[in-house]
Amino acid sequence: MRCFIFTRIITRMKKPLRVMLLAGSAEAHALADPLMAEVAAVIAVLSEPERSFPDFPCRTETGSLTDPAALEGFLDRFQISCILDAGHGFDAVQSAATATRAAAKGLPYARVLRPVWPVAPPARRAKDVAAAAGMIRHGARVFATTGRASLADFAPFAGACLLLRQTTDNGRSALPDFVQPVLGSPPFTQEQEAALFAELRIDTLICRNVGGLPSRPKLDAALAMGLETIVIDRPAPPAGIPCFATPDAALAWVRSL
Repeated sequence: MRCFIFTRIITRMKKPLRVMLLAGSAEAHALADPLMAEVAAVIAVLSEPERSFPDFPCRTETGSLTDPAALEGFLDRFQISCILDAGHGFDAVQSAATATRAAAKGLPYARVLRPVWPVAPPARRAKDVAAAAGMIRHGARVFATTGRASLADFAPFAGACLLLRQTTDNGRSALPDFVQPVLGSPPFTQEQEAALFAELRIDTLICRNVGGLPSRPKLDAALAMGLETIVIDRPAPPAGIPCFATPDAALAWVRSL
């Protein structure tokens, strides 16, 4: 008499969610694979091509979706049922537009934001790039990591030179006369940042409070060297929405839907 043993394999069912993952941060990359294991579809959205991270394992769309009509079309075309905003901490325009549209359509929306750095004297705080530019001393040699798109906010420029960090020399547009590009791809150590500041004779650092350890060495180097240090506050997230400090917490939220 034959005896057959049947083994039943139980596979965890994915939730029928189609998630729009706003990207632009390390947290977005940490979320992609776990999300794909949990939901029906993940579509990552980048405002511009990645320069510091590998490609996403899921479908990726590149371009700004701050226009309400474009955002509405995207949500409908991909049948989005949930939005997880792990975009850059300073992309407040995209976050506000997406949160507003999500509320109008009744879609779950949450923001992922790592804790910011505590900033205390002698470092000074500024509400935005324009405010930081107004704090630059006459004749200063300024090192900034605020991005090429911020250059208009530095004019008129009171310092001697603005050295702007860029990951690539893409030549998208001519730089103002007071700006010199400084090419380099992160991560950097505190020792590397200190050596660079000394080589370039920097006396002022302007950076954004993006939080996290990988971006912190420039701030630590500037403070240790006694440089004038101006840190730009991160914009507040959209009001009244769930906000998570870690990818794990954001993933738990998706699982709860």
